[in-house]
Amino acid sequence: MNKRDQGQVYRVHALMTLAHLGYATTRQLARIVHRLCSMSTRKMMLRTIQWLQKERLVVTRREGDSVAGETLVALTAKGAAWLAEHGEPMVGGKAHARDWLRHAHGHRTACNSVYAALCGLIPEPGGWSEIEIRNRSSPLTEYQFQFEGKSTSKIPDVVMQLHDGGLIWVEVENSWRSDKDMRKLHAFMRTVFRTPGQVRTLYFIITRPGAKSIGDRLRRMLSHPLDSGLPLQVKELDSRILEKHIKVFLLDTEVLELVPVVV
Repeated sequence: MNKRDQGQVYRVHALMTLAHLGYATTRQLARIVHRLCSMSTRKMMLRTIQWLQKERLVVTRREGDSVAGETLVALTAKGAAWLAEHGEPMVGGKAHARDWLRHAHGHRTACNSVYAALCGLIPEPGGWSEIEIRNRSSPLTEYQFQFEGKSTSKIPDVVMQLHDGGLIWVEVENSWRSDKDMRKLHAFMRTVFRTPGQVRTLYFIITRPGAKSIGDRLRRMLSHPLDSGLPLQVKELDSRILEKHIKVFLLDTEVLELVPVVV
């Protein structure tokens, strides 16, 4: 493939990525399109963005501290229309992404960074972004369970699909969880992993220093001494969750790679 054709492949891939994420940073686009977020691939992506902007297919803006001042990129009406014509409409059939770009916030941007990082961790993944989940475009958008005698629910931040159809539920850890939230999380895990189901694994991905203790907290929550007084079945379930169903990673925000954390 010559450079001209390769450039067109990069541009189409970038547009398709924006249709799924709502908006993205240069790093996120480089990580997904080029499978690597390096100085070289970021420069390549900047050239791609400049070409798309010149053709009025995307619009950009500079965000503040919540996304480290990076350039954010989103589809214009022209870009969204082009994708729709080629069978790749935007989330929810929206005509453009200017509203999402205008209201960009740190949590969504962190979720998009995690999604980009997972594209490098899981071979040929199928996945759904935070904005797709919120727009109910994912096969898993909400999980109902009982907590402290009441019906409640949890919404995943990102969902990834394995080759056998199983799903990875992703929790983006960008702030400290309260004790009540940890208890709710515990009830959720016991429910979703009590019997085999579509959700195979729960990933906790640390994106902010304030959330770095999540691995230790999970281990303490799921480990029980012999004299704890809990039923054997409950202790065995918690032990299985700890050993087989949860993984913790630290997101390297510079290169958007996931570093395993021992739980």
